Amino acid sequence: MNGRNLTLATVAGIEIRVNISWIFIAILLSWALAQGYFPLVHEGLQQIDYWSLAIIAVLGLFASILVHELAHSLVARAYGMEIKSITLWMLGGMAEMRDEPPGPRVEFLMAIAGPATSFVLSGLFYLISHALGAAGTLGLLGVVAGYLGKLNLILAVFNLVPAFPLDGGRVARAIVWAKTGNFVHATDVATRLGSGFGLGLIVLGVLSMLTGLGFGGLWFVILGLFIRFAADASRAQVHTKQVLEGETVATTMTANPVCVPPDIPIAHLIEHYMYRYHFEFFPVVEHGQLLGSVSLHQVKRVPPCERPSTEVRAIFLPVTRENTIDQRETAAQALAQMQSTGQSLLMVTDRQAIVGVIAIRDIMKRVSIKSTLVAAV
Repeated sequence: MNGRNLTLATVAGIEIRVNISWIFIAILLSWALAQGYFPLVHEGLQQIDYWSLAIIAVLGLFASILVHELAHSLVARAYGMEIKSITLWMLGGMAEMRDEPPGPRVEFLMAIAGPATSFVLSGLFYLISHALGAAGTLGLLGVVAGYLGKLNLILAVFNLVPAFPLDGGRVARAIVWAKTGNFVHATDVATRLGSGFGLGLIVLGVLSMLTGLGFGGLWFVILGLFIRFAADASRAQVHTKQVLEGETVATTMTANPVCVPPDIPIAHLIEHYMYRYHFEFFPVVEHGQLLGSVSLHQVKRVPPCERPSTEVRAIFLPVTRENTIDQRETAAQALAQMQSTGQSLLMVTDRQAIVGVIAIRDIMKRVSIKSTLVAAV
């Protein structure tokens, strides 16, 4: 489990995760299909049959979205981009990439791969539906296949809307990027389209609810909020990277952090380090070598009666690639690493020796100051 994400499997070296929102939407969609859609298109079945069809359909939708996202990821892999994971959300999926696409052509091919795959899946499901006919058990599976054919067609067409972060928005960004040569400007155009589209969906949803559409209108509102939030967040992220251009970890970090040895008791750590420096985090160093880190979070897990006899070495977190970064890396890379791993602070190293620490608040303070100075010019 990663936060609110459940890791299911690894496919082609890509970790597949499911957000808990998917559990909610799976239950809700299964209920809607079992109580509404399938009884309408195929009368006379038992309730257990409708629920069975609904569960198969939901699993088919899950697989369709996964294949859609894998198409994006495999194209990215083919062009040397690192894809760490795919997370399936209530409203679709998202691939975790270390960097932005290297050029507009790669962006275009990555974006179009998803809808193209959904069109292919739609055609395959329609063929299966017609091949199975309308009689017996296989006919019932044909009904499910027909539903998945429609759903994949809707998924493909909807994703082609030129509104970031939808695939069509990424296509639009690739086109503007190719014409202007300016990635930041292209992102600004695409995300503003996405934000406007999201707002339109919200208004449509509210009007629909006021006219009696009910849940259908609420769905538009939720979808619009998601798209608008994702678009605004992407625009802010790209502008942050632009502001941080040329900034290294070394120029942003807090140098010469207070370190602690691993052989002191936790009671000593609390009294002589935490109370003295008012820090919640300390690197653990022995003979000049960085071993790991200890924080208030680990300390509070140790019962007070055991703190005088328990040494720091018993609770500190060892050094990993996730909690350290080289001082020569960029501040933007440090920010991306913290966002992808959930770390709020990284230890900065130079050949295994610690030279500083860098926190998200340090980076964002730098961004705020530089943005203000640029705006004032």
